[in-house]
Amino acid sequence: MMTKNISITYHLSLIFIISITAIFAQAANANVLVNININQSEHHMAKVAITLPETEQSSVELKLPTWRTGRYDILNLSNGIRNFSAQDSKGNSLSWVKLDKDTWQITNIKNKKMTVSYQVYANELGMRTRHIDDSHAFLDNSTVVMYSDETRVLQHTINLEVPSSWRSVSGLAKGVHTNQFIAKNYDVLVDSPIETGINKFETFSVDGRVYELVIWGEGNYDVEKMVSDLKVMVQQSKHIWQGYPFSRYVFMVHATSGARGATEHLNSTIIQRSRFKFSDRKDYLGFILTAAHEFVHTWNVKQYRPKGLVPYNYQSENYSNLIWLAEGSTSYLQSQLLMRGELITAKEFLEKLANRINAHQHKPGKDNQTIAQASFDTWQSQGGDYGNNHSVNIYSEGFMVSWLLDFDILTRTKLKRSYRDVHNELYQQFSVPKSYDEQDVIDILAQVTKKDYHHWWQSNVHGHLNIDFNKLLAKAGLVLSYGKGNDKNSSEQEKAKLLPWTGIKVKKASHGLKVTAVEKGSPAWQAGITLDDIIIAVDGLRLVSKDLQSRLKDFKVEQEVEFSLFRRDQLITKSITLGAIAKEKLRIIPLAKASRKQKAFFKAWTGLDFPSK
Repeated sequence: MMTKNISITYHLSLIFIISITAIFAQAANANVLVNININQSEHHMAKVAITLPETEQSSVELKLPTWRTGRYDILNLSNGIRNFSAQDSKGNSLSWVKLDKDTWQITNIKNKKMTVSYQVYANELGMRTRHIDDSHAFLDNSTVVMYSDETRVLQHTINLEVPSSWRSVSGLAKGVHTNQFIAKNYDVLVDSPIETGINKFETFSVDGRVYELVIWGEGNYDVEKMVSDLKVMVQQSKHIWQGYPFSRYVFMVHATSGARGATEHLNSTIIQRSRFKFSDRKDYLGFILTAAHEFVHTWNVKQYRPKGLVPYNYQSENYSNLIWLAEGSTSYLQSQLLMRGELITAKEFLEKLANRINAHQHKPGKDNQTIAQASFDTWQSQGGDYGNNHSVNIYSEGFMVSWLLDFDILTRTKLKRSYRDVHNELYQQFSVPKSYDEQDVIDILAQVTKKDYHHWWQSNVHGHLNIDFNKLLAKAGLVLSYGKGNDKNSSEQEKAKLLPWTGIKVKKASHGLKVTAVEKGSPAWQAGITLDDIIIAVDGLRLVSKDLQSRLKDFKVEQEVEFSLFRRDQLITKSITLGAIAKEKLRIIPLAKASRKQKAFFKAWTGLDFPSK
C-alpha cells in the first residue's frame, strides 16, 4: 500500500514537474526577441530582427506606431523602413504584403516560429525618435520595433549589437549582459528609450531609489552640480505625491547643436539642449526646470492619464479635452519641486511668472479657443502667427488654469489644501490601467475643498480666461510692475515710460524686413499689414537696420506713420497709427507692506519665505 502511494505520489509529482516545465517553456517561447544591430552607424542605419513565437493564426499584421508617447502629433515614422523580409525557423521565406504605410501582413504562419527583419534609417535627433551616428544611438523603440495586437502583451527581450566602447543605458530592466534589456510588454518597451554610445555616466541613490544620469555630447555642463541638484529635486516629489511609481529612474541628456526639447517616459526622460546652454545661471535654470518638468510627468501622464489615452492607440490620434491637465499642470508643478528644494529663488520664479503673464496678455487666441478645445485639437495644433492669434497652447494656457485652481483651492481651504493634493488624489485613485474624466476631477476638487466646482470648471475650462492678475497676485502680497516703479503705481502701465508699438514681428530679408507675425487687434493688424509683407521704408526713408523698433523710436505714440512694403512683389503703402507698449520689462514685485496673511499665502503657495524688496 505504501509502495502504491509512493508510486502515485511520484507520478503526480512527475506530472506536476512536466507541467511546470511546459509552462516555463511555453512562456519562454512566447517571448518576443528583438535584435538591433547598429551595423552602419556612420550612415545612420541599423538592422532589426524580431523573432515571434508560434501562433495558431494563419496570418499576422505587424505595425509601426504612427506617433510616439509624449508627442501628440502623427509622425511619418515608417518612412525609414526598408528591406523588409520574413522567414520561418528553417529559413524559408514567408509571403507578406504591405497593407498601408505602417502595416505589414505576413501569411501562412500557422504553427510556425518566424523572424522578420528590416533596415531602419535613424537620423531624426530633434524629434527624439531615433538617431544613430558614429558616437551613439538614441532609440525610442516605438520608432524602431514593430508589434502586433497579439504580441503587444508579451515580454520583449532586446539585444543590442554595438561597438565594444559603447555604454548602453535605459529605464528598461537589465538583461544578462550589458547590451540586453527586458520589457514586460510592448507598452513598457515603447515608453523606455535606449541611449547607447560614448557617454558620461553617473549614478546616485536617494530614499532607497537608484537614479542614473547619462550625458551624450560635450558641452559646458558641470556634472557634479547636475547630480547635486538632481538629488535635491527628486526628493521634493513628497510635497505632491505619496509614494513612487519606480525603483530606478534615468535622466538622459543630449548636449548637442540644433536639437532642443525633452520628452517624458515611464521611468526616464530624454533632455536635449545646446551644448553651451548649461553654465550661465539663466541657461542652467532652463535645464533644471526641464528636468523637473519631465520628473513630474513620471506621475502626471505616466501613472494617471485622462480617458482617451488609456490604453494608448498607437495607430491613431488619442483624443481628450484634458490634455491641458497632463501638460499644462506639469508646467505649473515643475517650479514647485525647485522652490521647495530651494533650487530656484523667489525672484527667479517671479521673473519667469511675469514672462508667462506678459505672453498671455499678448495672446489674442485666448479669446478664440478654450483650453478644453485646445486639448482636443492638440493633434492638429498650429504655431506661428495663426496659432498665436486664434489658438491657445495647452502648456501655457494650461499653466494659467492650474494656477487659478491652486489659488482657488488655497483660498477656499484657508491654506490647508492646494492643487498638489488634487494631483496626489489622481495618482492614488486613477493610476493606469484606470483613467479619469472631467467629472472625476471635479469630484476630487469637491473632496479636497468640500465645495462644488461645476460652475468654476465651466467658466475656466470650457470658457475663455479673463484674469485680473493684480487681484490674483495680491493674495500672495505681490503686484505687477513695469520698470523700477514702487508698489503704489507699478500696476498702472500708463505711468510707465511708453514706446511706440505696431504689433509686428519681423526678420531680416534680402530687401528689407519680412513680417513673421502680426498680433491680432494691434495697430499693424488694424492697418492691414499681414504675414510675409516685406517692409522697405518707414515715413519715406529706407530701412537700414534689421531692428524695426529702433526706427520707431523716432516717432511718438498715436502718431500716424506711413510704411512702404512689398506684397506679391508689388509696392504698396500702409498707414499705421502707432500704439504704445511699456519700455521696461514686466515684473512682479512684493508689496512693501504685505500683511501677515499675504505672506502666509505666499509660503503655502511656493514653500518659500516671502521675498524682501
